[in-house]
Amino acid sequence: MSNDNKLPCLPQETTDQLVALKGTSTEEFYALVKALRTEGWPLRAIAEPFSVSRTAAQGWEKKYEEGTPLPEVPALPLVPRKERKNSSKKYTLAPDEIKDLQQLATLASGVRRYTDRNAASRKAAAELEAKLIEYSDQGVSRTQLAKYCGVSDSSIKQRLRKHS
Repeated sequence: MSNDNKLPCLPQETTDQLVALKGTSTEEFYALVKALRTEGWPLRAIAEPFSVSRTAAQGWEKKYEEGTPLPEVPALPLVPRKERKNSSKKYTLAPDEIKDLQQLATLASGVRRYTDRNAASRKAAAELEAKLIEYSDQGVSRTQLAKYCGVSDSSIKQRLRKHS
């Protein structure tokens, strides 16, 4: 593997063979390049020993003449896949917390532009927003909060935006 970009590097013997063939037999050189590409080797790995661009290596591949036998080439080493770890915080709400959110969302849905400041629906909306912020900070996703409240994701986003 190449250290700087984590792409596979050709084995030294294959690199030596490529360099030798480039100077002696272009037909065999092009066949070797084609064989490497057929095996899945990236253009960058083929171009690296010559300090040329990937486009140049692609040109060599295109110059391969059909019918020329392809030599044996080393298999592309399999790179182990990185295990993905979800680093986000996870928090699941208890059933009574979910029920509380649903009730508050139902009450808060009655708030309109001219709703009295002392109305129960306004107080429920304020309490709902406080709980949404708390749960969001604990790691509950907006999508989950929206599902629990029975509203759209954008509705939750708008309520959270008021306090940010």
